Amino acid sequence: MIKLITFDLDNTLWEIDPVIVAAEKKMRLWIAEQLPEAVAHLEMDQLKGIYKHVKEQHPELLHHPTNFRKKILYTVFSKLDLNHHQANDFSEQAFNVFYQGRNDITLFHQAEQILQKLSKRFPLIALSNGNANLAMIGIDQYFKAHFSAETEGMPKPHSAMFKKALQHSGVNANEAIHIGDHPKEDIEAAQELGFHTIWFNQNQKQETNQCKPSIEINQLEQLLSAVDQIEAN
Repeated sequence: MIKLITFDLDNTLWEIDPVIVAAEKKMRLWIAEQLPEAVAHLEMDQLKGIYKHVKEQHPELLHHPTNFRKKILYTVFSKLDLNHHQANDFSEQAFNVFYQGRNDITLFHQAEQILQKLSKRFPLIALSNGNANLAMIGIDQYFKAHFSAETEGMPKPHSAMFKKALQHSGVNANEAIHIGDHPKEDIEAAQELGFHTIWFNQNQKQETNQCKPSIEINQLEQLLSAVDQIEAN
């Protein structure tokens, strides 16, 4: 009997790349309005150097996308004629602009209806390497919990998030289904713990032989029947 379903978020319930691009554009426009002199430091060559510096100096932030981005922004503003408090304040404000955009997403077709139906049958838990905010997106009511690389300190494919979900729900791995788009971070990682898995290989964009899920689906509309099939077996 299935007693728990865990969901990846980015690229499983929505497409993330265009969202990040749009969010970064909004943030850059805000920075240009507030501190035009900072724009030069946002050029790709400059950012690459800042990214490398922050990565080397603060490796503990690599799996914490919120604080990592804030540190990059703080480093940018620190290059201007600003004191620590001013640079920190601007980094917080710039991040908030980005974060609003990062959570201004469009769910895949029928995603919310699917979540609504599944949440009436099973507890749902979100597991993500990103920093999506379920409340801001408007789907928090369907989930019992949300664990991430930020909350657990390690990203998938590390087992921490999966184990936390099982512990939180009080179920065994063979009583759970994990749904995600990434062959290694989602499917292989969950299978190693004994989860059933549903691989969302949207429109067969990825090579089928990359993993061996319990079931592969190519359209999100196939998800409910895939869950039913696993539960029946």
